[in-house]
Amino acid sequence: MRFGVWGHFCLDGIAAGQHSRPRGGWPMDCNALTDAAIRVRTQDGALRAMSLPGTLTALARNEIASFPALRPHQRHAWHAFLVQLATLALIRAGRDAMPEDEAPWRDLLRALTPDHPDDAPWCLVAPPDRPALLQPPIPGGLKDLKSVVPTPDALDMLVTSKNHDLKSEVMMAAEPDDWLFALVTLQTTEGFLGAGNYGISRMNGGFANRPALSIEPKPGTVSPVRRDVEALVARRRTDAVSSVYAAEGGLGLVWLRPWDGATSLRPDELDPLYIEVCRRVRLVEEGGRIAARAGGSKVPRIVPIPGGVTGDPWAPTVTEKDEVKVLTVDAGGFHYRRMVRLLFQKDGHALPVLARTLSTDAEEGLVILARALTRGQGKTEGLHERRVPVTRTVHGKMRTRVTDDLALAATERVALAGEIQNRVLKPALLALFENGPDQVDYQDKGANARARDLLARFDRAVDATFFDDLWAEFEPDIDPGAVRKEWAHRLVTKVAWPLVAEADAGLSKAVGRRWRALTRAETLFWTGTRNPKTGLFPFFAETKRDDAA
Repeated sequence: MRFGVWGHFCLDGIAAGQHSRPRGGWPMDCNALTDAAIRVRTQDGALRAMSLPGTLTALARNEIASFPALRPHQRHAWHAFLVQLATLALIRAGRDAMPEDEAPWRDLLRALTPDHPDDAPWCLVAPPDRPALLQPPIPGGLKDLKSVVPTPDALDMLVTSKNHDLKSEVMMAAEPDDWLFALVTLQTTEGFLGAGNYGISRMNGGFANRPALSIEPKPGTVSPVRRDVEALVARRRTDAVSSVYAAEGGLGLVWLRPWDGATSLRPDELDPLYIEVCRRVRLVEEGGRIAARAGGSKVPRIVPIPGGVTGDPWAPTVTEKDEVKVLTVDAGGFHYRRMVRLLFQKDGHALPVLARTLSTDAEEGLVILARALTRGQGKTEGLHERRVPVTRTVHGKMRTRVTDDLALAATERVALAGEIQNRVLKPALLALFENGPDQVDYQDKGANARARDLLARFDRAVDATFFDDLWAEFEPDIDPGAVRKEWAHRLVTKVAWPLVAEADAGLSKAVGRRWRALTRAETLFWTGTRNPKTGLFPFFAETKRDDAA
């Protein structure tokens, strides 16, 4: 059954006849189960368009390299959607592995919507009293959806009101997958944005975010989607479902239920891997083009679970004052100190299930992947993404859960870097900026302001290679103490001291005053490395200044 007619457009880089797109235009409803509407780049570099079952088939075969229309901040939302959807379908069918043919996938997905033989829940556009893809039925029609959203980038959850991140409302020639990716990102990652605009349930509050920590498999072995899907299916087979959710038969596709904006779904009505929709949005035809109609709600779609702890398989948690909550990543992103707390579960942090190594993972080539889009009140503070390659040795420790020595070394290195920054570099910089006083004034606002950027640059330099340097300490047939000493000396002589020299070169003092300031800074710097009260002392106790430099 078709619900309308899509206007004509072409897929850049794909000639007519290379895909199943109908000549003369798209059906307006754009049925994701049958229409090749999702643009992909395959591992051999070819551009193709696929249906949703075709996409899952290609991912099962590890044939997809990327999705060209997918914007960076949409990557995790799309990955999570595919994984949750495929897992729900396999569990419902009693299957363990992803099929590698398109027809079985089409049947598996249709089995999730048995009450809709016309595929309305899989179409981008459908009558408003019927479910459409990621769009709940709206009782009473569209009259309450008063906001018209002309483009998918205006619908997207990325806040662009000041155009700091991306220009908004520029995708006037949008294609179906542009709308699909925007819907997925909005409905599964959006936060609170004013009265009537509630956010998702899978985060700790409206101004928080949905962080993701996972493991990417070795390239050429298995796709990240397949790894995560089959891990979650296996887990469901062995682990009891949380009492928070329906024991069986829970709602997985939240957009199937009508939403009047005044009622919320209880968690005990849901499957643990539910794919949510947090906004009342419908795609409609406006003058031969697609647009969105949006309206507010009086309540969130899903009754909040304390701390946002929904069992999201990618979301790390943290326990503070006996309260467990989903981690909220701030503007600092995945700094090395935060990553140490996460990876080694320090200070109440806990890894999500998909950030743990599996027996099926390759012995080498794994990457720890961390993602989050941070937001404030009415603004986007930054997209954060960090990849940490894992060596064969480290993977062996992670797989066997023997990581105490890794955790100890990481904690000690964090402390050492902090001491170099705050007890060696900072006193020297303040001495320079305060004209070489006998006693440095650590409260001098002007000197601290001038030192701030240099201290941040030191921190970024540590951050850039922290885990590579840490892993090196655990390689076979090496002296860990010697590796640690070389690292500490490198930070002092190749990173910290050049920053002092740079600061000195930028000073405009009289020769005598400048010489006094530099002499005092040098004394504080090198004395700091040999302070017996610090962890640096064993590495520098017998080192002369000229030898270190």
